Amino acid sequence: MSAGLPEPIIVSYEQLLAGIPLHAAAERAGLPTGITPFIRLDAPGEHFGVERALIALGSPQHDDGDALLPLRERRDPYRLSEQAALSLEEQPIRLMHPSQWFRGFCRLLDRIRKEAAEAWPQVRFWHDPADIATMFDKRACHRRLGAAGVKVPALLAETETLTGYEAVREAMLNKRMHRVFLKLAFGSGASGIIAYQINPRTGAEIATTTMGAEVYVQRPGIFYNSKKVRSLTDSEQIRTLIGYLCGHGVHAERWIPKASLNGRPLDLRQLVAFGEAGHAVVRIGESPITNLHLRSRRVSPAESGLSHEALTAAKNEALAVMRAFPASSSAGIDVLTDRNTGQAYIADVNPFGDLLRRVLHDGLDPYAWEMKRWMEVGAVEDDMTGSLQGGTQA
Repeated sequence: MSAGLPEPIIVSYEQLLAGIPLHAAAERAGLPTGITPFIRLDAPGEHFGVERALIALGSPQHDDGDALLPLRERRDPYRLSEQAALSLEEQPIRLMHPSQWFRGFCRLLDRIRKEAAEAWPQVRFWHDPADIATMFDKRACHRRLGAAGVKVPALLAETETLTGYEAVREAMLNKRMHRVFLKLAFGSGASGIIAYQINPRTGAEIATTTMGAEVYVQRPGIFYNSKKVRSLTDSEQIRTLIGYLCGHGVHAERWIPKASLNGRPLDLRQLVAFGEAGHAVVRIGESPITNLHLRSRRVSPAESGLSHEALTAAKNEALAVMRAFPASSSAGIDVLTDRNTGQAYIADVNPFGDLLRRVLHDGLDPYAWEMKRWMEVGAVEDDMTGSLQGGTQA
């Protein structure tokens, strides 16, 4: 590698989900005997075989206490057996049993944590597996950040009370919080997000989302993420989508009016690694949902129109996020700026959010910069000659 470090040893999720122990997979991939790896876990990615196997791992047959699963007392709706999960066929835009997928992912994280500690008692992780589980669950992450004093949008209500469409509307009216973001607790990108508003006088409603549904009388409906933002006003359609989110686990928070450029809302993805803020990109959307894969425009912070004070506030809140996760080294953090007050709020924390293409900081791409930071803070020990990376590519 250009940083003078050995090439990472890659263990695929497919191997681990096939039942191969972590240490055995690492040895097969070339980890020398006697070396304690520094383990970095990457995102499972858009790989259907991995997605299906995680849903299967989340089935009732694999119940082992769910040590890393936040809110583990909740039941997953329409639970699939392991056999039924393994028979699923790929449907690219369909939302496939997200709560059972997340349960399986947390079980795999716990298994990796235990197997690593058994094989290498001094093992260290780039991200603590428990932190990954918390960051992935928007409800648990919001609680962790709020308790640490990080600025997050106000919570509409605890997820346990949001049992469906009527409960959401009642909470909004009771709190006079007439504009909220409803988020699938463990969704990624814009998957499972509804920007929802109601008129307190007339009851009229608008839901802006990429979600859609096909509803059936005698079997569960099919829900999907079309990757195309649309606005819905039909109450039955909205009821169906909100009910789906509440069934799997919803995070509901105040809709913060975002700063904008030329009338288009924007937010910022800030990479933080080893206590320093690095790469940043501003996302300018055509709707309240600004994720880049929805054809949002990307600009540099300098081109965003945000003031120096606003950019500094965003960076400081992102740094505060990582202080709330001291066992983890980096994250891509979504920060929005209230157009009325200038206050920065944390919208999302992505442990795998360093995939920022065509963005440089100090002349380095995100991965080279992260490795430079790793060496600067003394994380590379003299006897550390190997690293182990989890991913979906062999």
